[in-house]
Amino acid sequence: MSEELVTLTIDGVTVRTVPGTLLVEAAAQAGILIPVYCYHPKLAPVGACRMCLVEVEGAPKLIASCTTPVREGMVVYTDNQRVRKAREGILEFLLVHHPLDCPVCDKGGECPLQDFTYQFGPSRSRFRYPKRHWDKPLQIGPNILLDRERCIMCFRCVRFCEEISHHRQLGVFRRGNNQEIGTFPGQPFDSRFAGNTIELCPVGALTGAPTRFFGRTWEVGHTPSVCTGCSTGCNIRVDTRHGSEVVRLWSRENPATDDGWLCDPGRFGYGFVNEGRLEEPLVESGGQSVSATWQQAIARAGAVLEQHAKAGTLGVLASPRMTSEELFSVSKLARKVLKVPHLDHTARYVHPAAVDLRAFAVSAGFTPGTLRDIQDARQIITIGVDLSREQPVTDLRVKKAVTQGGADLVVVDAEELELSAFARHTVLWQPGDEAATVMSLANAVASPSEANGMRAVGELLRQEGPKVVLLGWRIGESPDAERIGEALAALAQALGAGTRCVAVLRHCNSRGALDLGVYPAEDPVSGRGLSGEEMLRAACEGRIRALWLLGEEPLQDADPDLVRRAMENLEALVFQGWSLPSWLERVPDAALPSTTFAEMDGTFTNTHGRVQRIFRAIRPKGKSRPGWDIVNDLAQALGHPFESRTVEAVFEEMCAATPAYRGLAWNALGVAGRESQADSAAAAAAAAQG
Repeated sequence: MSEELVTLTIDGVTVRTVPGTLLVEAAAQAGILIPVYCYHPKLAPVGACRMCLVEVEGAPKLIASCTTPVREGMVVYTDNQRVRKAREGILEFLLVHHPLDCPVCDKGGECPLQDFTYQFGPSRSRFRYPKRHWDKPLQIGPNILLDRERCIMCFRCVRFCEEISHHRQLGVFRRGNNQEIGTFPGQPFDSRFAGNTIELCPVGALTGAPTRFFGRTWEVGHTPSVCTGCSTGCNIRVDTRHGSEVVRLWSRENPATDDGWLCDPGRFGYGFVNEGRLEEPLVESGGQSVSATWQQAIARAGAVLEQHAKAGTLGVLASPRMTSEELFSVSKLARKVLKVPHLDHTARYVHPAAVDLRAFAVSAGFTPGTLRDIQDARQIITIGVDLSREQPVTDLRVKKAVTQGGADLVVVDAEELELSAFARHTVLWQPGDEAATVMSLANAVASPSEANGMRAVGELLRQEGPKVVLLGWRIGESPDAERIGEALAALAQALGAGTRCVAVLRHCNSRGALDLGVYPAEDPVSGRGLSGEEMLRAACEGRIRALWLLGEEPLQDADPDLVRRAMENLEALVFQGWSLPSWLERVPDAALPSTTFAEMDGTFTNTHGRVQRIFRAIRPKGKSRPGWDIVNDLAQALGHPFESRTVEAVFEEMCAATPAYRGLAWNALGVAGRESQADSAAAAAAAAQG
């Protein structure tokens, strides 16, 4: 039965809304502005700033609309003389000690205190006494500056730390006129989510150290994009100056991926766009890298690739931070033109049975899930994944599901994790016992008599309700992955049909790389191609003599000594990326500068299969070009020109050739993206097998 709506009147406008809605939210639904400072839709209401006072017929005094739920028949006034006078008084008090330093404040031009003072506040100050002064700014964390003179004590930052991140590193200290926000003695504000307080702060009290004095908002361009920090696919806004420099990354809420938050590695990790770039093509000459034209560099690279592809001694390592269009073009050139079976997107060890972790989970009997499934789950199980480090914003989703949604969490890993503090049970395995531990868990759920010390966990997971399993990519690194797959199949059966599983992948486009086949292929003549790690070992042995390395990310997780020996033993190296790796001691035969995510259009696919667009925000640095465009020139040089000459054309060709992406349209992706067909296709395949 549908819930009865509450009817009330706000400034003469009839509003119908659901019970429990706060007055400030009901007014917003009707398009009526009530100014707020302490209120935020994702934080619990506190009624601290009093800026949202309204008059309600029958009430003896003005009430805070941010803490008052609607009632049937309410008559509310948000803009009469009594309310206006109260707002003016509140603003006058807030400005008593405020430094009024708008011309040098980073918040100037996007500051609610500035805007509401103009709209509702007094035209001049009556305060004639010395203002309170503090030392400023204080660097309270690696990326956060605090100016206590500007603080209006809305407590948003403290509440975020208590309610959302659960990293209680900020507090309210002292009382009355001396009250201040600060950190605990000797403790820095180094939470992985500290940067969110900059966005939450309605004034310039908390600002970002890397973006201090970055410019005025009217000088800054805003472009929608996607974070490249991990595979969550958080939506961001790229702020730029003069079309040539990225100055800030801001959150851009997408409920399907990020819930409106960013982690600090994603928020502040854009330095590679502006600095240390490879800005022109280079070729090797006399043991040195020298500048070259694009034609010269493409000719040199094409010759190296063709020679070693024909000899069967070429390996290709693509970056999982490249766009899907770039990865598709690389795969197409490697498979169809160069006929190379040795293609991968990582040089870490991955068991052949678990290369595609989502397919691995589906074959075990799980239904592919999405990140949004977490919020509706009754039981959540994490297996072999430390979300706080691998997908921090997904970590916030799980914490929210537990603390606000009442979900029960079970952590299964080799060690206690940050999430263990929120778990009903933590199940620890010893190295090498992963499969046995998961199988014991499955037995405990399936049969109480076989609980083997996990009776309480089994009873918990037998309860009714939606269940979500978060499966970590480290599972694929286990030499025992096949037995783990058998244990996961038993667990899927024990948990019941419809249990969702989200494969937590490593990099921003690891899912895209897997969808597009950028991993070792089965060759009719030579058999299975070499994985990234196997290519490095083959290079040390002389079986791989040349490498086409696209970015340094594929080698980040590899054994450094193995990488060094492989590089020393190669006859030829073609590098393509936005900067030459600092550890690369040898001179590449050709170095081809490519653009970053901020300098091109394209798509990424997040960990559960959501395809999202990135948009060009700044001009390409120097002579750098999108990766797919560079590959087109290589194909031309090799005598096999590609027909798709725009990113949109490459996307359409990719969708037509990739089952997971069929039905997607470039313009239909918008700024929020669309789910790929991989989930439904995999689910259907699993059902057919079952």
